[in-house]
Amino acid sequence: MADNQAKRILGIDYGTKRVGIAISDPLGIIASPLETVARKRVVDKIEEILQEFPFKKIVVGYPLRTDGKKGQRAEEVEKFANKLEKIFTIKTELWDESYSTVEAERIMRTAGRKPSREKPSVDKIAAAVILQSYLDERKEERQVQN
Repeated sequence: MADNQAKRILGIDYGTKRVGIAISDPLGIIASPLETVARKRVVDKIEEILQEFPFKKIVVGYPLRTDGKKGQRAEEVEKFANKLEKIFTIKTELWDESYSTVEAERIMRTAGRKPSREKPSVDKIAAAVILQSYLDERKEERQVQN
């Protein structure tokens, strides 16, 4: 895979049972929910996704506490992100995931769906919320630099 082909960014919402996965468009403007997998299958699933969509970076939702400090979940996510970076040799970045699940549930309710009945959908939408937040922040940084 040539570097110029790897334009997309993968977004991950690393939950206790499931992992939501989202992917950006090649221009890095729009995040789209991709799928939800069991935690034990996430590395295999990322390997599959990499075969179809080369990506240049992985953004993992970082669950900081409401006071902004790290808790046990944040440490688990750090270990997971480091593991992904070693396995795939792709830069991995942690990104604040505050309220991403709440936002995903709001999006689903707006679409007339019940989040309580579609938890796997909540996870992949939360991954897209995290990734979209990251993409939007990067877009603003690029605009300030220009």
